[in-house]
Amino acid sequence: MLVRSATGLAMQTPHTGTLRYDEKQPKIPAAAISVEDALLIERLAKEGPVTVHLDMEAHMEADVKAGNVIGEIVGSEHPEQVVVLGGHIDSWDVGQGAQDDGGGIMSTFAAVSLIHKLGLKPKRTIRVVFWANEENGGAGGRAYREWIGDKIGDQVAAIESDGGVEKPLGMGYGGFFGGPRRPQPPAAGQAAAPAPARPAFDVKSLPPEDQKSYEILQDIVSLTSSIGTDTVSPGGGGSDIGPITADGVAALAPRTVGDHYFDWHHTEADTLDKVDIDSFRKNAAMMSVVAYILADMDGRLAGHKSTFRE
Repeated sequence: MLVRSATGLAMQTPHTGTLRYDEKQPKIPAAAISVEDALLIERLAKEGPVTVHLDMEAHMEADVKAGNVIGEIVGSEHPEQVVVLGGHIDSWDVGQGAQDDGGGIMSTFAAVSLIHKLGLKPKRTIRVVFWANEENGGAGGRAYREWIGDKIGDQVAAIESDGGVEKPLGMGYGGFFGGPRRPQPPAAGQAAAPAPARPAFDVKSLPPEDQKSYEILQDIVSLTSSIGTDTVSPGGGGSDIGPITADGVAALAPRTVGDHYFDWHHTEADTLDKVDIDSFRKNAAMMSVVAYILADMDGRLAGHKSTFRE
């Protein structure tokens, strides 16, 4: 099976990735090909049968022991209660993983580091995690959930940055919202576009507890209006925090313009030069404010249980 790379930018850069097989069916080889090659095959196929010669070295190897990287600022009053934020430390072999997810993990690290440097002591613990094995298995997120065990009720909120560190707009909030945590790949032949906010969303249609949480988060992000990150939008969460947010932990994620994420991610082009330092700093600043207030305020945001799909 050959799949056209999920990008609107044609630059002979095939995107790598993973897929799931139906265990009841035979496993067949699959590969993503560049936009140019996909269009060529499409044109040729209209004229008759097409033969493709493909050399491919991708393969799966046996699992080996790895580890999540964890650091924290211990809470001053409720150290057992945790606001966790982070991204995944692994990336595909192509490129450098600068946007997916080097920018994500380092912006969350910078956010927590800023709180520490300012000498702030939140009531709850703020924990930064670089999860392992997100790209082709998700073992790090599952291991974190197992490590938490029956203390899941002490996980106050989870923020995952895995949508690149382009210009941030605000925070995505999951649970009662649902929706994507990052821009969606463009359709064939279409250019990438910023992920639009869900139309006709009415906060007043939510239950009272959810309305209150929405208003609280809106108040929090309003503090970052000077850098333009003061919106709350549908969708929040991610693969790494999925195992804990499925148990009712409030799920959040930075929302960015998403102009180029699918131009670069999972390709040779995902290199450090794609990271704009001003946008990176704004992502870190926004998450620093949100994480600190969530860890220091008296209440907590509402979360909703769901079914986690590995």
